[in-house]
Amino acid sequence: MDQRVGAIGPMKRAARTTIREVAEEAGVSISTVSRYLNDSSRMDPQRLARIALAIKKLDYVPSVAAQSLRSRASRIVLLVVPDICNPFYSQMARTVQQLLREKGYIMALYDSDESSRELYSIKMAQQMYARGILLGSIDIKKPVIQEAMALHIPIVGLNAYQHYPFDTVHVHGSEGTYLATHHLVALGHREIAFAGGTPNTMIEESRRAGFERGMKEANLSIRSDYVVEIGFSQSDGYEAGRYFSKCRPLPTAICCANDQIALGLLAAMQERGIRIPSQVSVTGMDDTPYAKISNPSLTSVTNDSDTYAKEGVRMLFERIEGTVSGGARDVVVRHELIVRASVSAVRKGV
Repeated sequence: MDQRVGAIGPMKRAARTTIREVAEEAGVSISTVSRYLNDSSRMDPQRLARIALAIKKLDYVPSVAAQSLRSRASRIVLLVVPDICNPFYSQMARTVQQLLREKGYIMALYDSDESSRELYSIKMAQQMYARGILLGSIDIKKPVIQEAMALHIPIVGLNAYQHYPFDTVHVHGSEGTYLATHHLVALGHREIAFAGGTPNTMIEESRRAGFERGMKEANLSIRSDYVVEIGFSQSDGYEAGRYFSKCRPLPTAICCANDQIALGLLAAMQERGIRIPSQVSVTGMDDTPYAKISNPSLTSVTNDSDTYAKEGVRMLFERIEGTVSGGARDVVVRHELIVRASVSAVRKGV
C-alpha cells in the first residue's frame, strides 16, 4: 500500500479540533458551546466573547453533518437550476453562493436537466436537512410542488411565472420576446421566425406568447414552418440554425427564446454562408455575458440573474429568520432591450 512521505516521514492528517477542546479553552460546558453554535442570540456577551475567541484560537470548524443530524436542520440551502452550463444560471449560482457565505450558510447545487430531475432534487433537500430551497425551473410540475411543500421549509421559485404556494422572483413572462419582436417589426421585418426552447414548458410557452403577441399587434401572420421548438441549449440553437438556413425563402429575422439558442443558431447559419444581419437579423433573450462578445454581438433582452439571486436569498431568509410570515409573495424583475450588431433594418433583394 502506497504512503505519502514528507521530509521527515509519512504525512499525517492534522487532528481536528473538537467541541470539548473549545469548551475547555473558553471555560464553559460543551452544551454551552453547542448552544453558541446553534443560536447565540440569547447568550451572555462575556461568555459569547470567550467562546468566539476560543474558536478562533483553536481554528475550530463545526461539523455541518453532525449539526444537521442532531437538530434535523442544517445551514445548507439547495439551489436547483435547469442547466448550469447556461451562463444565466451559472452567474445566479455564483451570486447565491456569495450571499449565503456572508450569512454563514453553504450552497448545495443541483442541475435538474431542464426540470426532468426536479423531484429527485427535492428528495435530496430532505436528506441533507436543507433549511430552504431556491428552485430555478423552466416548468415546475405539480408533484414537485407537492413534495417541496411537504418539507415545510422556505422555498423561493426563481424564473417561475405562474401562481405557486411559495414566494417567487420572475420577469413578466412574455415581455422579453415581445420587446425583441416589436423591435424587429420596427426595423421593417415582416418574415420573422421564432426559435423556441423545450416544448410544452412554462417558460417556452411564455416566450412564444411574447413573439406571437408582437406579430399579432403588427397584423403579421406567422408561418408554421417558421416556428421551431427544440430546447434551450446552444446545441438546440445550432440545430434550429441548420433548419432555418434551408428555408426558402429565408426569414429576414429570427427571434430566439434565449441567448444560448441564438448563439448556436448564429454559428450554424454563418457556417452555411448566411450573413448576419445583412441577410438575417437575430435576437436573443437573457443578455448573458456572451451576448456582448459574440460575432456579431447579439441583440438581447435583459433578464438579470444577479437580481434573481439577491431577491431570492432575501425572501428566503426573511422566512428562515421569521421576519416575514403569511401568504406567498411575488417580485417582478423588469426587462430592457439591448440593441447590438446582430440586427439591422430589412434589406430588399439581399
